Amino acid sequence: TAYTLPMFTFCPHCFAIYQVTPTHLDQAGGQLRCGECQQVYRAIDYLFENLAAARSVVETQRADGNRSEDVSSRFIPEHEESGWEVTAEARPAGWSPSHSWQSRTVSKADIVRGVVVGFMALLLGLQWVYFNRDMLAAENGWRSKMERFCDVLHCDLPMRVDLARIGIVERDVRKHPVVEDALLINVTFENRAEFIQPYPLFEVSFTDKSGSLVTMRHFSPVEYLGEGVDLESGIPPQSPVQAVLEVLDPGAEAVSFQFGFL
Repeated sequence: TAYTLPMFTFCPHCFAIYQVTPTHLDQAGGQLRCGECQQVYRAIDYLFENLAAARSVVETQRADGNRSEDVSSRFIPEHEESGWEVTAEARPAGWSPSHSWQSRTVSKADIVRGVVVGFMALLLGLQWVYFNRDMLAAENGWRSKMERFCDVLHCDLPMRVDLARIGIVERDVRKHPVVEDALLINVTFENRAEFIQPYPLFEVSFTDKSGSLVTMRHFSPVEYLGEGVDLESGIPPQSPVQAVLEVLDPGAEAVSFQFGFL
């Protein structure tokens, strides 16, 4: 007599329950590899007509401390040899537990594995944030978060930069009193942001009547600040900075000048 589906089998090693079909078992020679513990077992020795019967046997064996139990009286009747011939094949090609129904309670090992995987994912994410903290700190939306992050890990962050909030208070360009064919530039600028900013690169450019560039020069903080200034401390908010620059006179062709920060 042909069997009616569904049929169920369980792994005697870890008690994972699977739904199977005659085709699966015929291809596998009556044997299956458990997707949980990877053990190969004779599925035809653990066949049930319904899920409730399979669960009952599994719970009994678990309660008995995994002691083997004679459950042959609970199996379905003897199978037909023509439909269940045992061969040397141990596992059907392409078969996996995802192709069948499975019921299994969560064990302590499952919980531990889940915790370990979650911890490793968290650690990987923290490492990425740590090594990319300079990039993230440059974003206004991330700055406060990165400051709290580094408060906990005791890491350093670069100063915030907002060049648009560095403004010129006073400026003066005149002939150099000592050096011929040179100009002396005095500029006072301040940090108008509410946070400390690093000293910027200072740009001076001269243009002609048509607005075309005649000459341009960049000055680093070391070049435009005095020796007593601590460059690492940055510019405090609302604090004026005095810069004195010496440049070659671009000649009569240059009629205007501009200052900028980079």
